[in-house]
Amino acid sequence: MAMEQVDRDILDWIASATGDAALSKQIRAAVVRKRDYTRTGFFVYFEPDGSAEPAAAKPVCPMLQAPGLPDGAGCDLFLRDGRLHYLEVYARGGFLPEPLDDYRLVDIC
Repeated sequence: MAMEQVDRDILDWIASATGDAALSKQIRAAVVRKRDYTRTGFFVYFEPDGSAEPAAAKPVCPMLQAPGLPDGAGCDLFLRDGRLHYLEVYARGGFLPEPLDDYRLVDIC
């Protein structure tokens, strides 16, 4: 399954901010198994890669801002045993437009 541009941009942002080479490598090689849009956000599930070196660091995730999101959207990348499991993006109030255009990723730390 092809990755949406917003998914790729979020993952690239996380890879550049993480400081964990194993996590960055997993992100570059990520393969999407399934993507679910829920109207208030979406989930991107990744193919498990048991041979990948486990990540040691917790992912640092951005906030997504766009004109159709007055309160923005949160982004969280979840790992299972140090390996990519799924990405969750959720509107912080209201609905998340699909497709999402004219967005930017912001460091919230």
